[in-house]
Amino acid sequence: MSPVQEIVTFAIQTYFKHYSTPEQSTLLTTDVSLATDSAKDSMIEVLDHLQALVTEEMTRQSTQLKRRRNHEHARIYQLPQEIFAEIMLAATSFGSYITDAFTLMRVSKYWFDTVAQCPHIWSPFDLSTRPQPGMMTMMRALRGPVKVQCRSAPHANLNGALAFLSTLDHTRLQGLAWNWSAKSEALHPFFQEINPNLVSLHVYGGYRGRLDLSPEGPCLRHLNLRGVTLPWTSPRLSRLQTLSIENLEHNAPSFHDLYRILKSSPALRRIRVEHFGSSSLEQFDASARAIKEPILLPELHSLHLYGVPSVIITTLAPLIRSPYCQYLHLHPNNQRSWHQVPEPWQRLEPSKEILDLIISSITYKSTLNIQVEDNTDRLSVFIVHGPDWDTVPGRELFVKLFPSTVEALRSLLDELNSRLQAACWKPKELKLSFAASEKTSQSVTETIQALLLNFPLTFQTITRLDLYLPSPSASCSALRLLEDQIPELTSLVLYTRSDGREELANGIRAFLERRYPLRLQGGPSCRQTVSRLEKIYVERDVVECLRSKWAATSLLMEEVLSTYRYIAGQ
Repeated sequence: MSPVQEIVTFAIQTYFKHYSTPEQSTLLTTDVSLATDSAKDSMIEVLDHLQALVTEEMTRQSTQLKRRRNHEHARIYQLPQEIFAEIMLAATSFGSYITDAFTLMRVSKYWFDTVAQCPHIWSPFDLSTRPQPGMMTMMRALRGPVKVQCRSAPHANLNGALAFLSTLDHTRLQGLAWNWSAKSEALHPFFQEINPNLVSLHVYGGYRGRLDLSPEGPCLRHLNLRGVTLPWTSPRLSRLQTLSIENLEHNAPSFHDLYRILKSSPALRRIRVEHFGSSSLEQFDASARAIKEPILLPELHSLHLYGVPSVIITTLAPLIRSPYCQYLHLHPNNQRSWHQVPEPWQRLEPSKEILDLIISSITYKSTLNIQVEDNTDRLSVFIVHGPDWDTVPGRELFVKLFPSTVEALRSLLDELNSRLQAACWKPKELKLSFAASEKTSQSVTETIQALLLNFPLTFQTITRLDLYLPSPSASCSALRLLEDQIPELTSLVLYTRSDGREELANGIRAFLERRYPLRLQGGPSCRQTVSRLEKIYVERDVVECLRSKWAATSLLMEEVLSTYRYIAGQ
C-alpha cells in the first residue's frame, strides 16, 4: 500500500471510529441510502470531515519528514550538542543583533528544545522586551550568570524587573549592556550598588556621567564606554579581553592610565579608543616618552586609535607588540586635514615596531594605497587599505608616518617592500601616489618615484594599478618601466597634477603599442605573456587626445578607454 493510500485509509478509519453515527457508517457501502436529500447532505458532511482528516494527517507526516530530513542531512544538526549550544550562546551574546532567545526558538523544534533546555542562553535579561517575554526569561534564568540588557527605551516601568533582579544572588549579575534613555535612568543607582560582580560592562548613549566602579570584585573582561567615564586607576581594569572608549570630553584616561590598562591585559583581542582627550594631553609629555617597556599583546587583532591625543599615537602605539594584528588605524586628533602640519614631536616616526604592526595588517589584505608627500620641511608617507584617500574612521589600515630624510624614506619603503615579499604577499590592487612641492628637486622626485615603482615591479600578481604622479613625464617614465611587467594587469588608472595632456597621451599610445601590439597575420592578438587590458582610466582631456588618434594596438578604443567618473561603477 502506498503512503497516500495509508493516509486515506487512516483518515477513513479515524472518521468511522470517532465521528460517524450508525446511519452514516452505511453511506459508503450502499448507494440506496443516497436516494434522499438528507442522505446526500449527510454524505457531503462525511466527505468534508474526511478531507479535513486527510489534510491533517498529510501535514503531520510532512512535518515529521522535514524534521527527519533536517536531522539526517542538514550539517548543523550533525554537530555535537555542546557545540550547537555554543553557537546558540554566541547568537544571543552582547555583540549580536538577536536581543532574546525567542527568535532562535522559532526556527525549528530542535532549536526550540535546545534553547529551552540551556539555561545560559537565557542569561541575557532584556529590560526592553515586552512584559510577557521578560517574565518567561525570569522563570527560565534560575541558575548561572545573568547579563542585563537595555538597548532601547523599555516598554514598561522598570520597577518590577529591578525588584526581580534584587531577589537574585548578586554574584550572578555579571554583565550590563545599557543604552541610556530617560526611562532607564533607574539602572544607574541600581548598578552603582551591585557592580562589584560585573565582568562585562557596555554603557553608551546619551548618558554623560560617571560610573563609580567598585574597587572590589573580579577584573572586567569586556569594557565598552561611550560618553561615560570610570575611575581609570581601578585595579579591576586589568585582564581585559576587549576595550572600547569613545566620546569622552572630560575625565578621559591619561597616557599612563592607558599604558597601565594595556600592560596588565595580555589577553586583549580588540582595542578601540576614539574621540577623547583634552588640549592638555596634546602638550609634550617627557614622562610618557621615557617609558620603554613594551606591551605584549599576542592575541590582539584590532588596534583602532582615532581622534586621540598625538602622544597616544606617537608614544603608546610603538610600544605595542602584536604579531597577528589584522586591523590597524592610527589617526591623532591634530591631523584633521591632510595638509595640516603637526609639530615635530607629534609626528609618528617609521620605527621597526610600527612597521611590524603595519606588515602584520597588510598581509591580511589584497589592496594597498601608499602616498608620499614632500611638503616644504617634511616628508610623509600615508599607508591605507581602502578604495580612496578619505580619512574615514572605518579603515582597516590607516597610518601616516613621517620619515625625517629622503634616506629614511628609502629605508622605510625598501624595508616595507622586502618584508612583504618575504611574507609572500600577493596583492590584487595597488594605488601609488607622490605629491611634490615646488621646492622638491628633480633628484628627490626621481628617487621617490623609483621607490614607489619598486612595488608593482616586485609584486607581479597585481590586476589593478593606480598611479598619482606629479607630472606627465613621470607617468610616461612609469609606463615605460611597466611595459613588460605585471602580467596579470587588467585595469590601469593614471592621474596627473599638471598640464601636458599631449605628452601623457603619447606615452599611453607607446605603452599600448608595445604591450598590446597589433595582431600579425595568423598570429595572436597580443603578447601571450600578459593579460588583456580591460580598462584604462585617464582625465577627460587625455581621453579626447587619444580619441583623436588611437594607438596602433590590438585593443579596441571603445572597450578600453574611459574617464575617472566611471571608476566607481567597477
